[in-house]
Amino acid sequence: MTLDRFFLHSSLRLAGASTIALLAMAAAPAAAQDVQAAPAAAEDGVIEDIVVTAQRRTERLEDVPIAITSLGGSALEASSVTRVSQLPTLVPGLRLDQSGTFAQPTIRGVGSSVAGPGLSSNVGTYIDGFYVPNSLTSDLALLSVSNVQVLKGPQGTLFGRNATGGAILVTTRDPSHETTVTARASYQSFNHLNIGGYASTGLSDKVAMDVTGYFERGDGFVRSLIDGHKEAKFKKWAVRTKMLAELSDTAKFTLAYSHQYADDPTFVAKNSYNGLSAGSVVPGALTPSGRRDVANNYETQSRINGDAFYLTGEFDLGFATLKSLSQYRDERTFIANDNDSSSASVVHSNYQSIDKSFTQEVNLSGETSDAFKWLLGGYYFWNDIRYPSVNVSINGAPFAKTQGSINKINAYAAFADGTYQVSDRLFLTGGLRYSIEKATLHLDMPSNGINDGSETWKSLTPRAVVRYELADRTSVYASYSKGFKSGQLPAGSNRIEPVRPEKIDAFEVGFKTARRGLRFDASAYYYDYKDLQVTAFLSPGSIVRNAASAEIYGVEAQVAADLSSQLSVSLGGAYTHAKYKDFTTAVRYVQGSSGFFSVQTVDASGFTMQRAPKFTGTADITYKIPVGDGDLTLNGNLYYTTRVYFDPVEQFYQNGYALLNLRATYTLPNKAWSFSVFGTNVTDTSYRNQVQPASGAVQQGYGEPAVIGVQASYHF
Repeated sequence: MTLDRFFLHSSLRLAGASTIALLAMAAAPAAAQDVQAAPAAAEDGVIEDIVVTAQRRTERLEDVPIAITSLGGSALEASSVTRVSQLPTLVPGLRLDQSGTFAQPTIRGVGSSVAGPGLSSNVGTYIDGFYVPNSLTSDLALLSVSNVQVLKGPQGTLFGRNATGGAILVTTRDPSHETTVTARASYQSFNHLNIGGYASTGLSDKVAMDVTGYFERGDGFVRSLIDGHKEAKFKKWAVRTKMLAELSDTAKFTLAYSHQYADDPTFVAKNSYNGLSAGSVVPGALTPSGRRDVANNYETQSRINGDAFYLTGEFDLGFATLKSLSQYRDERTFIANDNDSSSASVVHSNYQSIDKSFTQEVNLSGETSDAFKWLLGGYYFWNDIRYPSVNVSINGAPFAKTQGSINKINAYAAFADGTYQVSDRLFLTGGLRYSIEKATLHLDMPSNGINDGSETWKSLTPRAVVRYELADRTSVYASYSKGFKSGQLPAGSNRIEPVRPEKIDAFEVGFKTARRGLRFDASAYYYDYKDLQVTAFLSPGSIVRNAASAEIYGVEAQVAADLSSQLSVSLGGAYTHAKYKDFTTAVRYVQGSSGFFSVQTVDASGFTMQRAPKFTGTADITYKIPVGDGDLTLNGNLYYTTRVYFDPVEQFYQNGYALLNLRATYTLPNKAWSFSVFGTNVTDTSYRNQVQPASGAVQQGYGEPAVIGVQASYHF
């Protein structure tokens, strides 16, 4: 199909599909599609401005020619979303699955299928403008969050490395000179207690400080069939503090520190997909597959301990604003797996990882006349990822070291972006980023000695956008952007074998409008995706290769409406066609007579891409009722997805399912106290959120069953 035919067909399909879908959702919320949480209404009935920073400057959502879902902190709480991993219930086209404890976000079918030392995600996660490189710790708790923005499509010009699928931007509250305190406590199913708080105050007329933290613990929903103990008991806590120093009218600094600790084996307490385990050939061994049952005879563990330091400096130079962002992270994890997911001692493993990183960005932004807004920047990233010893036990033998590795990355980039207002209603945007990525790998294998390797990759990623304002707060746009995911030296392959970068060419057209009581946006897109980095277990290690190209196209729509002063509704949906174009070396897993699994080569050309459901959607409804002198707020959130495949050859999958969350909150007349009753997955839907095939078993994990809980909050 030619490009002009694509845009014509996509636009027609977008208009028709969006209209039909939205009418259907309004008539039947139970079948509804995705949403952006409803923004609050201004007093005059006009939906208030939603401010985003997707182009590294403050702009109204409808003026930004990028597909974005923007969620405020109050909307997240109302929908019972407390972690990044729960965002898909509010964001069309987003999935967030697990590979053990590695978070694997996917946007519009673009997401990494690989996890391990030296490997990174296709979707960048940022907190307060700082990149979070470690996918073991990117499932952030949403503490004192003011806004979350999910940017869809390649963001390689302004949001740097490895954002071929998009970016998740988490913005936390800044310290306030006005003293404020918020505290909350909740208790819910599975003995889950969560206590958190936020406090901010001014230390002087120039300095303000805040602190936020939480503690939670619970039994988890998974139980062992061996002795009945709770397999996924967890304990977590985190603290973050910021200090804001406004030294003058032209200079201010924000210094922040965060610490997180988690002892949470939830995502490693797995069982086997339909009983596919090497333990199945051991007489008397248990190989459960049910949602709440495991039979691991080796204790599964997942412990994370991390510190991060952030320094942001902003300087008004008169002609421009200079901003510096410096970050250092030190994160340590310990993981223990029962790799056969059975009561037999077939394959067990454990490892420690030490992940240190430093990032430095400097950017200069300004306006040359009222018609031209511009930004120039430079970026540096350093990462040291150490797995001192990966230890494995076979058939009950003592643990032995199979590998140790050190991955180091040094990345440099320079970027520029600008928007020129050609006329009252026509805007042209252009951007360019030049990236240099150097990776080194030190591999220590007792069976094969010590090996060292290095590789360097370079890339130029442009973007070009034309936006036209049809009316005030109403725009159409067309864009082209190029995405680049760095090449990699994966230690898990047990060899020095570079993997080339992924590249994606993305074309998008869109429409956005905001007016009295209504906000609507829609987009259609086409991706040409090349050199996909894919993984397969090919004994003795997992092999990562450039083995595929793909074609992705789709349409999305979101609408938020204040139907009355009491009732707000948000609806949305995302249709994604994601197919491998050329993938002749995909693998299918086959269990042998020994119980272990080997692989067969399969031509997966034309198959659906993994973790790319054809349709996802949510509906979010909020209704506020005066009760006495207080307010009762009712919220319902529905998420739906069609079938999703966890592998390239459509061997392992989860059928379509829906999740329903409900919440009722009563706020006392003094507005200080509020009390909530809530339920998540209230229909008790059973669904897989991970499937991991390997030599010892095809392991799987499930999402949480139905939960009910209560919460009390206090604010002044």
